[in-house]
Amino acid sequence: MNGRDTTWLREALATRDVERVTANMPAAGERLNDARRHIRSARRLADDDRTLAVAACHDAVRKAITAHMAAAGLRPRGGDGAHRLVLDYARHELADVVSEADLADADDIRKDRGLAEYGDFASRQLTPGHIEASADVAERIVNAVASALASGRRSKPSR
Repeated sequence: MNGRDTTWLREALATRDVERVTANMPAAGERLNDARRHIRSARRLADDDRTLAVAACHDAVRKAITAHMAAAGLRPRGGDGAHRLVLDYARHELADVVSEADLADADDIRKDRGLAEYGDFASRQLTPGHIEASADVAERIVNAVASALASGRRSKPSR
């Protein structure tokens, strides 16, 4: 268990916020590749379609974290609050590879995605510089998760 506190994961499994599935490293790799493509797309869209660009940054972060989950044989429950749950997983299970600052910024990206989807005048509030900063955060998280998986660092659900 490498000394990590497993309380959060045990509770998430008990409440079925996280489910056990068959570990799937090829699916994890595909999600990481998708995440990298999303970041490239976000950078290209920063001037023309900022709401879609911020959604791409959000998806990149979410796919990177769920890639780690897939490699560990875990899956977040779907539905309301699932995106927040994915970030909670990262805070507890990836704290040694993703900085708290990047996770806080990722939560801001999640909120920006909500603004882009449901807010008024979102394209006026999201600037190209904002998108570039979000893409930088997403890229750091994707790279950190990819490095963790390459080094064999996966969560081991307690029984």
